[in-house]
Amino acid sequence: AGLVVEVNEAPALRGYPVARRLEALVGAPVRVEHRARVQVLGDRWFGPGRGRRSFASVSTGEVLGVGILYAGEVLAPPGGRSGAHMTVSASGRRCTCGRRGCWKTVATTRWLRERARALGLGGDVTLGALVAAPGEGAARLVGEYAENLVLGLATVQQLFACGLFVLHGEAREGGERFRALVEERLRADVLGGGEPVRVVVSEAAVDDVALLGAAGLVLSGR
Repeated sequence: AGLVVEVNEAPALRGYPVARRLEALVGAPVRVEHRARVQVLGDRWFGPGRGRRSFASVSTGEVLGVGILYAGEVLAPPGGRSGAHMTVSASGRRCTCGRRGCWKTVATTRWLRERARALGLGGDVTLGALVAAPGEGAARLVGEYAENLVLGLATVQQLFACGLFVLHGEAREGGERFRALVEERLRADVLGGGEPVRVVVSEAAVDDVALLGAAGLVLSGR
């Protein structure tokens, strides 16, 4: 319908007719799609997901979301979301959506900074700095962060057997060490059978991947 469904951090945008407003400004047809869905298309046509029938593309960092290609089709049910608000802890902290224990509350940069501050590691840290930092405290925090990310990834794998997870955003700062840690924890958490689960970290800028996916969607005529 060309409307913003909801933005938890900006409730005033709920129902905003963004497509109609942009059409008036640019004089061209405008379509609206979820960021995670065009991101997975970018990886499918131009990135590590090329040639695959099923895989997941995951944004990490300040935002969290997952787009899923399943049996050759992007999962896009009416009213579907990006996965950031799947419940991973029934008694967890309150999320911006008003519920408790969402994946977003434990697997974003905000959580990482708050946890680092609580551990006396500083409140303005980055994943890359923590991975490179000496000492057990930083290493434990990186491991905890990887486990929190895997809470959602394991659920997606159990449901859709994606096989491949392409990480974007903050995960790139963590380098090979963080990638291997996430893959190891994910393999330990999922059931056996099927292809071994792989985790890769994209070197492409996540905004570029999403734009490529959106452009490809338009050019494909879908």
